[in-house]
Amino acid sequence: MIKKYFSFDFQVIGKVQGVYFRKFTKEQGTNLGLVGWVENQKDGSVKGVAQGDHKKCEEMIHWLTNVGSPKSKIEKMIKTNEREIDKLQYKEFSVRDDKKQK
Repeated sequence: MIKKYFSFDFQVIGKVQGVYFRKFTKEQGTNLGLVGWVENQKDGSVKGVAQGDHKKCEEMIHWLTNVGSPKSKIEKMIKTNEREIDKLQYKEFSVRDDKKQK
């Protein structure tokens, strides 16, 4: 039987920049055994993709919605593009550099 993975895109709105949100998101994703990426957006939000075991993705969704980094203030987490995938599209969970957007 082929293992199926779960994938979802996310955008977190609130006080999520300048509070190490990307660093903590990478650590949380890595600790859960997930892969994907996270990056800052020009509008002050953070967006990304997470992939891996469905239960671990559910834990990540909870973390992105209710926990975040210690100094963050999450107003809303928008989850989109939820789907099953046959193979992971990333090797690790990474922070994407936002210098290109400035």
